[in-house]
Amino acid sequence: MNIKSLLLGSAAALAAVSGAQAADAIVAAEPEPMEYVRVCDAFGTGYFYIPGTETCLKVGGRVRFDAQYGDVYNVDSDGTYTNTRAEIYLSSASDTEWGALKTNITARFDYNPHNDDANGGAFNDATRTRLMVATIELGGFTVGLQDSLYESFIGYAGNVINDDVINYGPSERNMAAYTYKGGNGFSAYVALEDDGQNDDDIPGPASDWVDVTGGVKFDNGTFMAGVTAGYDESVEEGAIKARLGGKFGAFSAFVMGGWNTDGDTVNAYAPGSSYNAGNGPIGWGDWALWGGAGYKFTDTVAANMQVAYTDSEIFSAAANVQWTPVSGFLIQPEVAYTSIDNGPVDEDMWSGMVRIQRTF
Repeated sequence: MNIKSLLLGSAAALAAVSGAQAADAIVAAEPEPMEYVRVCDAFGTGYFYIPGTETCLKVGGRVRFDAQYGDVYNVDSDGTYTNTRAEIYLSSASDTEWGALKTNITARFDYNPHNDDANGGAFNDATRTRLMVATIELGGFTVGLQDSLYESFIGYAGNVINDDVINYGPSERNMAAYTYKGGNGFSAYVALEDDGQNDDDIPGPASDWVDVTGGVKFDNGTFMAGVTAGYDESVEEGAIKARLGGKFGAFSAFVMGGWNTDGDTVNAYAPGSSYNAGNGPIGWGDWALWGGAGYKFTDTVAANMQVAYTDSEIFSAAANVQWTPVSGFLIQPEVAYTSIDNGPVDEDMWSGMVRIQRTF
């Protein structure tokens, strides 16, 4: 065998071995196509499709820090107070043959060292966790937990922090409600609400039945007029509330009034006072009035004020400036005042505070 034949044979052998090794080599698989998050604009801004589903999800939240001196809700509360709050918002929505199916959840977490009963507070710990909203909506029907529609349907009060020294309705309630929207600014609702009261909680003609509320309003975005009514079955008394409001360019204003069927009874829907004299709210009366205004000076600076009065001779006032240097970030100083001339209680209280808040 000559050298030439040896070299050719060796080359053929190496080629065969290389081919065999190439056949056995591991080849990386092509990456699976990624399913990017899709924007869902059918239910408003901020929604996106949950991957692999036709359900839209919206996630948001808020972090807030309050520092204040004095307390217009409590005569025995001189001094400095702070509170830090975090809220998480989750909303889902999807189309069905019965209409949009929606859920809403709001969870709230507060840290206030004065909440701790070791410091004279009303709770076991400085941290307080609450479920504020948990609702299911379908075809105009709503079930679950949210603020009473008696309180929220025609709007709360003014755009101030201390807006409910004179209370204008109950807040969180388990309920079953139906809301009709006419599409032309007209809407109406009726609701059954659980106030959590029973025969053992309230003396007299109390029972375990739910409360009933309802309301109508017209709101075209510029002008709003509405009425709500509520019947507190536990004490067999009711209340009615009406509101007018409007926007006139940079200026906005509202006036609201409430009337109670029995000013001597603590009716859940009655106009009353959130002021605390150490033994719970006092100053429930037959009627109350609220009024307020706001003005937007620039895209980043606005001011608001509110006054309120009840026939039990409690007056409250609050005013603030809202500065939004960047979108979603608020700095708000506020001054509030309460005057009480209710039987043995004759007090004047002031409060000054600043709120720093980030909403996303």
